Amino acid sequence: MWWPPPIVDLANAAPVSIGQADRPDWLFWSLMGPCTVFWLLAYLFAIHRAKIDEYSGVPVLVVGVNFAWEFAGAFIVEQEAVQRPIDFCWMVLDIFILRQALKYGGKDYPTLRRRVFQGMIIGILLWTVFLVVAAAYEFGDRPGIYSGTAINVFLSLSWIFMLKRRGSSAGQSMYIAMSKFLGSFFAGWTVFVMFPGRYLFVVWFLTVWTLDIVYMVLLHRQIRAEGASPWALKRPVATVTHVTIGRSMSHPESVPTS
Repeated sequence: MWWPPPIVDLANAAPVSIGQADRPDWLFWSLMGPCTVFWLLAYLFAIHRAKIDEYSGVPVLVVGVNFAWEFAGAFIVEQEAVQRPIDFCWMVLDIFILRQALKYGGKDYPTLRRRVFQGMIIGILLWTVFLVVAAAYEFGDRPGIYSGTAINVFLSLSWIFMLKRRGSSAGQSMYIAMSKFLGSFFAGWTVFVMFPGRYLFVVWFLTVWTLDIVYMVLLHRQIRAEGASPWALKRPVATVTHVTIGRSMSHPESVPTS
């Protein structure tokens, strides 16, 4: 049976099975170094803002996912030697973020009892550990770039949803948003330079960068609407009067505690 020829021919070898390009160390670290630092800054700013507002500085459902990826990379999966210490540094700060998410995160889901909410976060974390290990084995993804970038897309989208859900800048700051964007920017270019020809990552990182910029614009407008300076590091406490759940609203003060 005749059928029009395909527009795109698939490569003989899957790009995931091809090793990284031979690049000088200085080029790798000129990109991976800033990536590491900006993600650490994003975590520090998130911890700082969460303490002020008593709202998680990272979307709560993604906290467990993020922690699981870093834990698996640091201790379980056979990652590249240079990547494991970086994952460990991120994971140490993520311990504090996870603790804050378990403590404050229930305010974003006021219809769930505290123990149910916390169990959900831990369950997501454990499931993601198995998922990351399975993905690394399935794809031979030693750097963890496939699972890590996919999580990053979800993380960027979740920040926008979190802002809309709260209707407030509580737990959020331009410093978190900017650091996260720059960390993702340098992560993207690290992948492009070290693993050329991975077109999936072009789509993924363009998506991440676009979502991060959209989030920064929306957050900037929200903080201005609250009468505060978007770039004030010691911005006054931001409050949440209601949490949007679907088409309904719920007050975070009514969170069940047992």
